[in-house]
Amino acid sequence: MISPVTAQDLLALCTMRLDVNGTATGTALVVAPRYAVATAHQVNGRRRTEVALCSRTGDTMLGHIEDVRPPARSVPAVRSSTYPPPDLALIRLQAEAPICALLAGQRPALNSEVVAYGYTCTFDACSVTAESEAFVLSGELETTLPGFTLIKLGHGQAIQGMSGAPVLGVSSGKVIGLLRTSRDGGSGNLGAWVIPADLIRQQWPEQVAAGHDSFHSRDDRWRRVSSDITAAEGPSRPAGAPPASQIGSIVGGAAPTSVIIQSSFRDITVSGSPVLPPGGSLPVDGADG
Repeated sequence: MISPVTAQDLLALCTMRLDVNGTATGTALVVAPRYAVATAHQVNGRRRTEVALCSRTGDTMLGHIEDVRPPARSVPAVRSSTYPPPDLALIRLQAEAPICALLAGQRPALNSEVVAYGYTCTFDACSVTAESEAFVLSGELETTLPGFTLIKLGHGQAIQGMSGAPVLGVSSGKVIGLLRTSRDGGSGNLGAWVIPADLIRQQWPEQVAAGHDSFHSRDDRWRRVSSDITAAEGPSRPAGAPPASQIGSIVGGAAPTSVIIQSSFRDITVSGSPVLPPGGSLPVDGADG
């Protein structure tokens, strides 16, 4: 008997390891047939950077950074320890992707269960493999960018490499946003900050929003799965019962693959400090060409 496709199965198909110059820098998410998104700090805030998006099954999509917000050249020389908001990068793919993530139109309620899925070095501190982490939505955080409010997650730990990882709503089967950073400078279970899906759509209405909506209007696989989850998650679910969309299978399914890297992730999810290129500081003028 063939097992039904889950939202986690679909998410795994469009969640990719992001490689820059042959080095894994975290995770990227395909959000439209020709576009993926990641965080700006993963690519040092530089436009036109060539990247490779690699799947768990070994497939690779090539592309380049089409837009970064904000670009490194506009980042003040003296600034806080985190990359300024919105901290987003738009990746233009050379070829059309066969599937893209279903982005949520609304933010989940407080205490909603979510799961992040990304590429980390947890297994042996060397191999980059897929990993999931469950969280609970615990609040929001206003940033210095007007109208740009982050989602606050608790009861879980954002591991190095999780920057750019999609966060899936367990009760909706939709991607609620992109994991930006950990909330903790050490190793505690202090959760993470998430860039909401609706704000990602607003950044690039033509490339992301229009491309995303067009794809899902002609390919209803993910919408049907989401509808089934929503129906099963109705108000009649007993307290303490497991959700209809189990998170435990998110790294199961296809045979996993890994890559051995020589240098560590250039990622700020653990330390809270910005990613730095060789030399130890972010270029301010002309960094993105």
